[in-house]
Amino acid sequence: MLDRIPIPNPFGWEGLSTFSLLMMLAFLVGSYLLPKELERKKLDPSHSDWLIFLGILGTLIGAKIFFIFEIWDQVFIDVPGYDGKYTYPLTHWNGFPGHPGLWSSLFSGGGLVFFGGLLFGWLFITLYFRYHKLDVGAYYDAVIPAISMGYAIGRLGCFVSGDGCYGFATDERIPFFVFEFHGAHPSGVPVWNTPVMESIMAFAYFSYFQFWARYQNFRKWSIGAQFLIIHGFARLIIEFLRVNKAVIPFMDPPTLVNIPDANGNPTFLTGYYWHGFSQSQYISIALILFGVYLMVSKKLWLKEEGKV
Repeated sequence: MLDRIPIPNPFGWEGLSTFSLLMMLAFLVGSYLLPKELERKKLDPSHSDWLIFLGILGTLIGAKIFFIFEIWDQVFIDVPGYDGKYTYPLTHWNGFPGHPGLWSSLFSGGGLVFFGGLLFGWLFITLYFRYHKLDVGAYYDAVIPAISMGYAIGRLGCFVSGDGCYGFATDERIPFFVFEFHGAHPSGVPVWNTPVMESIMAFAYFSYFQFWARYQNFRKWSIGAQFLIIHGFARLIIEFLRVNKAVIPFMDPPTLVNIPDANGNPTFLTGYYWHGFSQSQYISIALILFGVYLMVSKKLWLKEEGKV
């Protein structure tokens, strides 16, 4: 895994971030796919540039905000010798010593939560649709293939850059689905390769939307509802393999310490980690339920005759 591509320079810059490069590629691919789909559906392709821009802006803002929610209990804590559980992190860039800071985490290059980006991106785009009095359901159906492809490429960026969305330890040695983790420990812990798993699933449902579903004359909102159900279910399942913190634990969580076990591996990677639904799983369930509600309330399994 390569976090940065080194580029010699006199300014001490470490080089190009591989995650940033692949995220930029994801948006570029989306900017290519979206206007073509808008034109095919006889919608105005001139809106595509604004939709891409608002999607990028919403993704960056929402992904960061939801990341802060994930580490909230690490940022705002009681630290002996320091006053102000909430005021100290607000007034100090790096927060409490030995803990992530609110502002340093918010404006760092890492720490992005996809669902936060998705929800805020949808919010910004919906406001744009409302402002211009556009057909929300039709335009949402048109952006789904681009979103699916963007997510597939973005998850590859997580893997290439060594982002922390790995799975728990496993004894399996399945090509592509398992890799050796060399992050916090150099011992090479075999873990589930959840970024690549998610990317494969996203490429699969992109192919479904791009090459089949969009030609089936489904009713308006149907493609969007299907995406909510398919993506929500995919993320719900993959979260059972990821090393994530439960919002409401159903059993005692493992001790998150870096004390190596007998094989030299960190103890929090050596066992089954899931102990309750994570933030992303609750959002996944909400997306699935909303997608099902749209399908049932609007009878979206039916097709409209005579439309392309």
